[in-house]
Amino acid sequence: MFAAIKRIIKHGFKNFKRQAPLHFATIFILIIALSLLTSIFLFRSTINYLVSEIQKKIDVSVYFKQNTPATEIEKIKEDIGELDDIEEVEYISAQRALEDFKEKHKDEPLILQSVDVLGENPFFPSLNIRAKKPNQYAAVLAYFDGSDFQDIIYEVDYIKKKTIIDRLFSMTSNLSLAGIILSIFLGAVAVLVAFNTIRITIKDSGEEISIMKLVGASSWFVQGPFIVQGILCGLLAALATFFLFYLTVYFSAPKILSITGGFNIFAWFGRNIFNLFLLQFGGGLILSVFSGMIATRKYL
Repeated sequence: MFAAIKRIIKHGFKNFKRQAPLHFATIFILIIALSLLTSIFLFRSTINYLVSEIQKKIDVSVYFKQNTPATEIEKIKEDIGELDDIEEVEYISAQRALEDFKEKHKDEPLILQSVDVLGENPFFPSLNIRAKKPNQYAAVLAYFDGSDFQDIIYEVDYIKKKTIIDRLFSMTSNLSLAGIILSIFLGAVAVLVAFNTIRITIKDSGEEISIMKLVGASSWFVQGPFIVQGILCGLLAALATFFLFYLTVYFSAPKILSITGGFNIFAWFGRNIFNLFLLQFGGGLILSVFSGMIATRKYL
């Protein structure tokens, strides 16, 4: 048994060297296929980051009348924070709102002077509420519409932000759907391209396979060398794809960081380096070995 395995491995390496041009063509196609599959993960991670950042910038503000006690607003904050749909609730007092306004316009003396002329704080205490998903803000509005503290609420700015929230929800849904469709399409292309390329490689050995069968070689013994060749092609393609993406991510990270406003793709690559290599190596083996086993069946 061990001797047979040794011969299969030796024969596989021998065929790999003898058919080097065809195998390099196979490796090249596998690199393209694995690059497509890896790109899917990079694309989805970038989109998920952008969607998450956009969601963080969307909230609903509930403004309370200026004479509302802070303890009562804090109690409402605690009650809202217990809702399942709520991600975060922040209380902003009227004094803090005034200070934030002055800080924002510290280089605009005319605006600051106009506030001082009023002689009183024109801002209202508020709760900034951020839901877990864009489509959950309607539930926030329903909560306040049915509450017992309508008499202390000055305004809920949900209607003003509804258009932005609806567009965000539509955009996130479309991006997710586009990512799924792209993943399916690129995966199908990768499998078809790799399979047909490996089939061409095996077709070149069709006569040799037929002779081996005529002299009594088992199907396992015939397929063995092609499995070895598939493993070599998959391993080399995975290594080449890995280093290609490492260099691409390294040099493109600053550009992507500036475009996305904070997504460090090189750091993400480092956190997922093991999983990415397993994906590429496993994908290379599956595409090459499985395709090779199917393609050889014609001659067995």
